[in-house]
Amino acid sequence: MLSPVTSLNPPISMNLVSSYDDGTIWFSLEDAQGQSAHLCIDGRVESKTRFRLFDLARHPNDENARLVGLGEPEEGIVIPLISNWIDAGGLTRGFTDYGAERFLYTFNRYGEPLLNRDS
Repeated sequence: MLSPVTSLNPPISMNLVSSYDDGTIWFSLEDAQGQSAHLCIDGRVESKTRFRLFDLARHPNDENARLVGLGEPEEGIVIPLISNWIDAGGLTRGFTDYGAERFLYTFNRYGEPLLNRDS
């Protein structure tokens, strides 16, 4: 069963990291007690939530996906974990050069406002 990321107890580790063809990247986290959480950053080009974080799902279309507001505690857990995973060479394990480039494109734009869009 999945848990919200805020219910995980440190230390928290990244178990799986992957992406979808639409640019969405997702993460599976686990704590020392074996609780798991799934999160994703929306990478869909035409999405009004592009570059935003979702908890409880691997994709924003999942019925359980919960949009995380900017500045919420989930950000303070997930963004540093992803950054540390990247710094530790995570992208060189399991991603092609193209996949790593696409991953970084989405991750580096996390929280970026959508400009020139109709509301």
